[in-house]
Amino acid sequence: MRQRFWSTSSARVRIVVALALFLYLTFLRTRHISETFWLLGDQILYWRIALGPWDELPLGGGPSSVGGTTLGPAFVWTMWGIRHLVGPWVDNLPHAGGIGLSVIQSLADAFLFIVLWKRFASPALAVGVTLLIASAPYDMALTATIWNPPLAVAFVKIAIAFILLGGQDPSLWSDAAATGAAVLAVQSHSSAVFFAAPLAASLIARDVLANRLHRVVQYVLSAGIIVLALEAPFLLDRALHPEKRTTPPVVVDNVLFTIGHPDTFRPAAAFREVADANAFILLRPWELDWFAPLLTVCALVTAFRTRHDIALAAITYVPLVFAGVGFSFWQQAFNHYWFLTIAPSAALTVALAATAWQPLAPVAATCLALLFAVAQPSRLSDSMTMHRLPEYGPLVRGSQEIRRRVTEVRGIETEFELPPSSDRQFVFEILGGRVTPTAPLRATIEKTGRVRFVQAE
Repeated sequence: MRQRFWSTSSARVRIVVALALFLYLTFLRTRHISETFWLLGDQILYWRIALGPWDELPLGGGPSSVGGTTLGPAFVWTMWGIRHLVGPWVDNLPHAGGIGLSVIQSLADAFLFIVLWKRFASPALAVGVTLLIASAPYDMALTATIWNPPLAVAFVKIAIAFILLGGQDPSLWSDAAATGAAVLAVQSHSSAVFFAAPLAASLIARDVLANRLHRVVQYVLSAGIIVLALEAPFLLDRALHPEKRTTPPVVVDNVLFTIGHPDTFRPAAAFREVADANAFILLRPWELDWFAPLLTVCALVTAFRTRHDIALAAITYVPLVFAGVGFSFWQQAFNHYWFLTIAPSAALTVALAATAWQPLAPVAATCLALLFAVAQPSRLSDSMTMHRLPEYGPLVRGSQEIRRRVTEVRGIETEFELPPSSDRQFVFEILGGRVTPTAPLRATIEKTGRVRFVQAE
């Protein structure tokens, strides 16, 4: 009875701390979002889709930046849900999408925090890993926009949490939940395949090595059902529109070229980018020129520590290896955001390596937690320097003022510059205004957000 009381008490403490962490991270990610939302072409495209009726949502995947479509509709359907849950609170303005994604990311962080604490019996380790991942400036900046990589990261963290929750002898349900989250991560952004593939393979290999063949059959059947159910919209869309190009031509061309020219295989460049991208994602505003050898050593230590737990290995250092091998086929420049989906694995790899020696594990975990707790102000400041559009606030206030005074204008100009892919009229149209060639007035939004009208000629 006493043991059950303390167990229940500990669970309550974890939930309370996780709730506080959720609120804190949501605040960080949405800070000043109504003034600095990154309203560029991709955000406008996705929010237009979210503003439409449900029967006009893409049945298959959404548009991909490397051509083709994503491997499922998880992101565009999620944005449509956010538009209906969050949008009405902010006049359906685009930054509602950033708020919704921030909430989803913070929920995933809170869940991962609870599971880390429970699995490793270390609140310090849970705090350190969660802050390392969740308060990464690049991740925070992108999460406050309407873009699919952060949603993929949220699903990756959920999948990691279910694997950790299952432990060495997991239930079929925890394996199924981890697999489902991994599939949704791949649907959201294809780079998550470097995480999802080793995860699924490890769950089969673990039971094969333990001679639990009945579990292998059960998992394969359940995973097949999950994948088929989650990919059903994509597969149906393919059947209805066989002419649609869904595979990314840039990726296919790079892979085929490398296969045809083996001398162009780039493992050194790819693994160097794995380290550089994770340093950029996880450590900013700090810069560590020696992060690549540090990550290599951490991966080796974690590989030794997880030698008897293949599922734990599959969510720590193995995705880094898969990404390095996979991107060795890439012949063009790398983008750091492609590696966001393996950043949680890199963070966990470093944390497990730092706490591998049990006598010093509590000290190492405490240092990790304190380091990233103290770094919060600088990391928050750094996140405000990336993927922000300070002109968004004046654009919104000006558009609202125009809409209050008239229902249509001949055109909208601004005294401030906007990126080429942005749209001065988009916010006004969301608010119910129209831009027509016969309207009697033109509007100009000043830098303060004030509006002046002139007679259209």
